[in-house]
Amino acid sequence: MQIKLYNPTQPQKDFHNLIHEDKPFIGCIVAGRQTGKTFFMQNDCLMRALNNPRQRIFWVSPIQDQANKVMKDIEGMFSGRTEIFQKIIKRFDRKSNEMYLYNGSFIKFRSADSGDNLRGATLDFIYIDEAAYMKLDFINEVLLPMVTRTKGRVCASSTFNGPNWFFDWYKDGQLQENWEQMKSIKRTYLDLKDPEVSKTVLGIKKSMTKAQFDQEFLCKPVSSNALFSNIDECVSTTINTEYERVYIGMDIGVAQDYTVLTALDEHYNIIDIDRFNYKEEAMDNDEFKQRIKDFYLKHDEKLSACYFEVNNNDLLFDEITDDERLYKMIPFITSAKTKPEIIKNLIKLFDEKKITIINSDNLIKELYDFKSKRNPITGNLQFSNTHGKHDDMVMSLAIAAYCAKEEQDGGVTMFL
Repeated sequence: MQIKLYNPTQPQKDFHNLIHEDKPFIGCIVAGRQTGKTFFMQNDCLMRALNNPRQRIFWVSPIQDQANKVMKDIEGMFSGRTEIFQKIIKRFDRKSNEMYLYNGSFIKFRSADSGDNLRGATLDFIYIDEAAYMKLDFINEVLLPMVTRTKGRVCASSTFNGPNWFFDWYKDGQLQENWEQMKSIKRTYLDLKDPEVSKTVLGIKKSMTKAQFDQEFLCKPVSSNALFSNIDECVSTTINTEYERVYIGMDIGVAQDYTVLTALDEHYNIIDIDRFNYKEEAMDNDEFKQRIKDFYLKHDEKLSACYFEVNNNDLLFDEITDDERLYKMIPFITSAKTKPEIIKNLIKLFDEKKITIINSDNLIKELYDFKSKRNPITGNLQFSNTHGKHDDMVMSLAIAAYCAKEEQDGGVTMFL
């Protein structure tokens, strides 16, 4: 008996080749809306169960309702073909969310919110849908051991959910040396090359924020409340060496934070960055101050101004500027008033693609993860990265960009 499941689009054919031709242990599919990633996976899941007797398969979604919907959609594929369904499916258990085939295969539909209750199963294949919205610990500690002993495999698909672990998986899966363990692919509606789909998507775009559209349709590692746009388009693999003026922003870190020193030219191109943690590098106070001085003096010949964040670092600033060569270092306080101003300036530069950044994983991840929320008491916007993540590179860049804006507009502004 032959069953024709569907006519795949080009992105779906590419997904199929990843899973069935390349056969990595983990096939990582990054796919935007309209590419049919979930439809591909549910067809592939059923095909695997049909073509391989005694296949033990899990379908895992973030919540059970999503998994149940896929199970219902697979049942719907046999609408009007009850006789075929009954010859293939031995038991379709809606209560337990499981289906058993006459050839000994089964598919069980589960959710990440079941957590540790899923431990202990022995499987041949796992389909993980919307993987980026699950916790990595759950996947590493609960799901992957189920297929490790059986030499089984995993297909994990999702849009990005900010620059979290799934973004790291995608980047790892792009490196050829990892392809046996993990290989990744990214497709968007643009890969369909279908004018009708593009027309539909452009209609949807009008009701979405740019961050939402970038996340859902263009597969960029942003969150729906992300602030910066065009990040990828502003990345350069080369550093400009022809410039007339330099502007520096210094975000000074203490305790667990990093100190980040960023230099821009007059056209907002990053020409230099130094990022370090004085505790991790076991610096003493003199070495710490010298590191900051060295960065300043490296650019002294063309330096117009350097904004130094003095929040709780007034003494450090005074000690450094005792060196008369550092007379262009200006104190800057990051406050509830100045922070929104410097961040909005940086947002505008990215929106208008008037800034060029270096290809730094740390900087790019911080930019994608940088968000805003409104203080429920004061009503003011507050800016920060996800709890526990650094934003030092973003803040140093924002201070440098503000320095360039202010100094080129014809005035030295003292923030004291």
